[in-house]
Amino acid sequence: MMSGDSPLAKRLCTEEKVGEGVFGGETVTMNKQLPDIIMATEEDQNGHDVSKEKAIFQNMEYSSAKESDAAALAWINSQKLGDFVMNKMNPGTGEMLAVTNLSTGKVITHVPTRGSNISDVVKSAREAKEGWTKMQGHIRARHLYSVTREVQKQGKLLAVMECLSTGVAIRECKNVMLSHLVQTLYHFTGWAELSAPEVKDYQSHGIVGVLIPEVATLTQIAQQVVPALAAGNCVIVSPSSPLPALLFAGLCVTAGLPPGVLSVLVGQEARQALLTDRNVSMLSGSLSSKEESKSVVNSLQYPIPVSLSQVGKSSMIVFTNSDIDSAVDCVADKAFYASGQDNVSIGKVLVQSSCYDKFCKRLKEKVTKLRVGDAMDHSNDIGATASNNITAIKEALTLNTHLANFESSCALPSNGSFQIPTVLLDVQPSNDIWDEVLLGPIVKVAAFRTAKEAVAIINHSKQGVGCSVWSEKNSLIMQLTKQLNVGTVWVNCHGIKESSRPSQYRSCTGSMQCGGVDLLKLYMAPSAAPRLSFTDDKIDPNLVKNFGKAATPALPSEKPTVDPEESVNRTIKLFIGGALKRSANDSYRTVHSSTGTVLGSLPDATKKDIRDAVEAAAKAFPGWSGKSGFNRSQILYFLAENICRRKEDFAEVIAQSTGRKYDDGMQEVDTSLQRLFMAAAWADKFSSSPWEHKDPVGVIGITAPAQWPMLGLCSLLGPAIAAGNTVVILPSDKFPLVAADLCQVIATSDIPGGVVNMVYG
Repeated sequence: MMSGDSPLAKRLCTEEKVGEGVFGGETVTMNKQLPDIIMATEEDQNGHDVSKEKAIFQNMEYSSAKESDAAALAWINSQKLGDFVMNKMNPGTGEMLAVTNLSTGKVITHVPTRGSNISDVVKSAREAKEGWTKMQGHIRARHLYSVTREVQKQGKLLAVMECLSTGVAIRECKNVMLSHLVQTLYHFTGWAELSAPEVKDYQSHGIVGVLIPEVATLTQIAQQVVPALAAGNCVIVSPSSPLPALLFAGLCVTAGLPPGVLSVLVGQEARQALLTDRNVSMLSGSLSSKEESKSVVNSLQYPIPVSLSQVGKSSMIVFTNSDIDSAVDCVADKAFYASGQDNVSIGKVLVQSSCYDKFCKRLKEKVTKLRVGDAMDHSNDIGATASNNITAIKEALTLNTHLANFESSCALPSNGSFQIPTVLLDVQPSNDIWDEVLLGPIVKVAAFRTAKEAVAIINHSKQGVGCSVWSEKNSLIMQLTKQLNVGTVWVNCHGIKESSRPSQYRSCTGSMQCGGVDLLKLYMAPSAAPRLSFTDDKIDPNLVKNFGKAATPALPSEKPTVDPEESVNRTIKLFIGGALKRSANDSYRTVHSSTGTVLGSLPDATKKDIRDAVEAAAKAFPGWSGKSGFNRSQILYFLAENICRRKEDFAEVIAQSTGRKYDDGMQEVDTSLQRLFMAAAWADKFSSSPWEHKDPVGVIGITAPAQWPMLGLCSLLGPAIAAGNTVVILPSDKFPLVAADLCQVIATSDIPGGVVNMVYG
């Protein structure tokens, strides 16, 4: 307390007046230079040291606001951790999986693996499936509502567990990830209630395997586990960070979820066993790297529906006529969301050249002030980063030392796994680092001149999660929402997650659906579709081994292959870019009828032929996908009309090739026409709203079945091109003449060159 006649009080009275205060019982006028006066004073009137107060005013640093982890650690210590099966933990006897706190580098706990045999886990899921799948939608909705309420009650515990396990900043775990999980639970609780009338033509797959990466476990639970449960499936989860998933499973037990409906397997060995089990009806997963994606696909031994995505990053386009300050604030926030390791994290920023310098200057002011540290501390902007991602970033920066950059000025903690936030400037799209998926707090910035150039750069990227467009011109925004080949386009914002809005990843990021009734249908199958059944024998390994390899060249026959007086020697050609072309290999195989009669010669396509076909399809895709659904339907109707004019010829070729009766061949042609008519009918029935529409996938490779040479081909071809895709088709190897005749019809049916390409071999 200062007296009214103290030297400090007198100085206060002589400065500019900004308010009044009471000191020593007297009213004293306050002034705006109080901090400067205090900093100039080392001692108060009683001789007490005020250097600490001086340092606070001088540095203006944040004080620590660390979240308590006592409840999370108490839960961990109270559990015998292991696989979660039949609503209880089963500690394993395998190797111990160490769970490390990335912010401190200390081991939180060890989780034993191999707690359950995969066959026992699947058996329990099959037993639970009978009751859960057939359960009335209203009852299933009540179960999910109970789970939702339990998650809300224990939300802080879930957020802290996510923060400890993955290193994501606590404020993001609580304010973003947890909120998204609760919103998604409420949304799909509603769909469980409405499932009977809305998806009456669909049925659940049965048992769904879910793979979850090491970051953003709560987000992946929301996007994969919740909709699968709402669709009536039993779910087996294999997480990279087991603690949040085990805690969520425990909350489901508290909420009264039936035993066997949700299981959690710990460890790589259990994940591998899940991929090879024949009773798993569908696989859904988000994977951390391209190598992991290849490993998962190669491990599958049975043909089941698969929905996989690779953790990537989103993009951002900033135009001169946008709010630059808001765009800079968005980059500083969303580029480093989840330490830059989530799908909505911004990895690439395109800035129009006329405002490029201004944007980069303001971004530098923001980024240099970002704080990196303990993820449990609310005062830190960015938490920890996975060590393997840090290694990848350092390797990429070592190879690109010529690039200008700036980074945060904060000092990294001595312990833990942290990466300094970095912004790379003037990165050329031709540079390999531009398309490299660097998970972590790193952003690449480049300049562009026109909107057309920006769209071309984004669409040629390997990452197709989403892109935000920053502009105040509505016509430009409407144009870009249709042209950008990404799953989600945000307008003057970024990373907004809405459970009811459908979207789909693009390019190398995968094909996973996100949001809406489409996500519910992803975990269901049409009731009319035949269910896949397996014999005791697995896929023929020789078939897999030899697939894609060149066939043994056919040797000349001692007998004449065709009688010139009876018919003309027929040589089939490849159909690429709308024209019949010879193979670059000049190698042919003889095609025989069911009775051994020679029908013609079939070329073996080479890698160059395949490359030419894919390039032709990619070149034709923008034009074909840009056509209206009405135009595509007209062309498909015309294709069916031309096939109908030659239906007798097709029926005869089918009969000769397969050995079936002519009437059977005619029936196959009629059924094929019906499939083409159905595809044409659906072509203009999709939503054309610029804000929400279903985009085509792009270039699709089709391997036609051998049993029905024409019906199988038309059943796959029709829907693919009706939706705006272009295709490269590998027809039936046994009966290729039907496809060869179909190419001649396609060439005269107004289908643009490159939309349909046919290769053999």
